[in-house]
Amino acid sequence: MLHKDIKTYSFAEMALQYSDFALKRMDDIYRSTQGAPDVPHRHDYYTIVFIEKGEGIHFVDFTQYKIEDHTIYFIQPGQMHQVILKSEPIGWVITFTEQFLISNSISEKMINDIYLFNDYGQSPPLPINDRDLPVYKSLIEQMNFFASSLESYMLEAVGSLLKLFLIQSNNHCSLHKSDNPQLLETGNHLLRSFKQSLNKNYAKAHMVSDYADELAVTADYLNKTVKNITGKSAKEHIQAKLIIEAKRSLLFSSINGKELAYELGFEESAHFNNFFKKITGQTPSEFRVLARQS
Repeated sequence: MLHKDIKTYSFAEMALQYSDFALKRMDDIYRSTQGAPDVPHRHDYYTIVFIEKGEGIHFVDFTQYKIEDHTIYFIQPGQMHQVILKSEPIGWVITFTEQFLISNSISEKMINDIYLFNDYGQSPPLPINDRDLPVYKSLIEQMNFFASSLESYMLEAVGSLLKLFLIQSNNHCSLHKSDNPQLLETGNHLLRSFKQSLNKNYAKAHMVSDYADELAVTADYLNKTVKNITGKSAKEHIQAKLIIEAKRSLLFSSINGKELAYELGFEESAHFNNFFKKITGQTPSEFRVLARQS
């Protein structure tokens, strides 16, 4: 199967009982597939993979991460990922839709503030220390209990627990570096606005100044603020967004380089080729050939 044929699963195809939320044990999933390696795929919903014990490799988009004990992965809708396990794991997979977030008053602001669901760039796991591990386990076990026992307001109960799980995760996210709450909130608001604009305009706005003008700040201030919160400058986020969209198109479609360059807002295909090679070390065609051979 070519990468361009990688399937995007809808929630209805993956869930067993409820329309917007599902909770499954990793060992059950492993046994149901007889330990066969996962295949690259995408979802149209959010996924949290809580690994209490496990060993293997997790690919998220185009980055490889080592699966280790006491880690949590956060997968954004549309991201390509693949889990390859060496042995039967212990853990949980939590899946939920955008509608589930809305129904349970879990705002987009909360998702954005957590910086764990990354729709482009790096998506490393969140390591959990021994002290906090029981908190996460308790929240998931309560989700499982209510999901299997309540007849009324089950999704509301599970939604409240998921919200607590996300808040707990946020408290341990290493990307929160500021000790000034007012400055942090100002920066969060600017980052949210920047990311929203980038997701809409990446194909026509390639300069930091384009986004800074829209947000009524200087390019230097936008770069520094975004870097203080995320560890990467606004320029690096713009480049990462363009690269990830280019890679997805190269793998998941038959579009040629000239058409792709035009779709991504490059006036000349040569400019796009040079940009892609500068960032990745490969030309678009080299990346497509090598990735489809892997």
